[in-house]
Amino acid sequence: MSLEFELSHTRQQYRDIFEQARVQLFTLINQGIQDISCAQCVITPEDLINDPELCLRPRHSGCGYQAWQKNAISVIEKQVARDILTRLKAIETYKESIQCHSCGVCCRLASSEFSYQELEQKAKQGDRFATEFTSIFLPYPSQEKAKEVYPELVADVIRLSGDPEGVYFYHCPYIGEDNRCSIYGTSKRPSICSSYPDTPLTFIYDKCAWAPWKQETHQDALMAHATIELCSFVLGKIQEGLK
Repeated sequence: MSLEFELSHTRQQYRDIFEQARVQLFTLINQGIQDISCAQCVITPEDLINDPELCLRPRHSGCGYQAWQKNAISVIEKQVARDILTRLKAIETYKESIQCHSCGVCCRLASSEFSYQELEQKAKQGDRFATEFTSIFLPYPSQEKAKEVYPELVADVIRLSGDPEGVYFYHCPYIGEDNRCSIYGTSKRPSICSSYPDTPLTFIYDKCAWAPWKQETHQDALMAHATIELCSFVLGKIQEGLK
């Protein structure tokens, strides 16, 4: 059996995309600063080059640059938010046009860089994905046991991970012999199942119905989620400084 799949989420890939999103966001919200002034503090274009995140810092009372910060909030809440929603809606619409053909791989072989104990700890800390994942998936006792189910796929996942000891495999106990979910339509089935494969920990099997969708939209989805994370941080910092 020939298996081709992509490692859909790596830490380095996300770091690269996060940096791209950061540059794009601060380039956008720093536009127009040349039209703002303050008698007490002056920010030059060179200052912005050296520290693009100057807008996050609290300003003194009456500082003219508070208008800059308020404009940044407006840009994020209106323009950036609208663009993100449009992008995510297009991705979701494309996804909804695809019909699963019940290969069962996503249920019988989930993989993660985190052990089951680490995921349980994340769940205790409030991580929603980890909470849902540990509520339904069980760990294989070892990589060797996972290989008994999908030998070539497991070997390739381990190889592509770059860390043979840092890959853990999981399976869902609710998949039937016919590759159908025995808890489909019940409250026991978590949202990470219905949102598959739009999840943080996903390897896509090349024969999965969603493989083309994942390949085509993955970069856009990561950029959208990175931008959302950034916007949340930036808004919090600016609003805190304006109090």
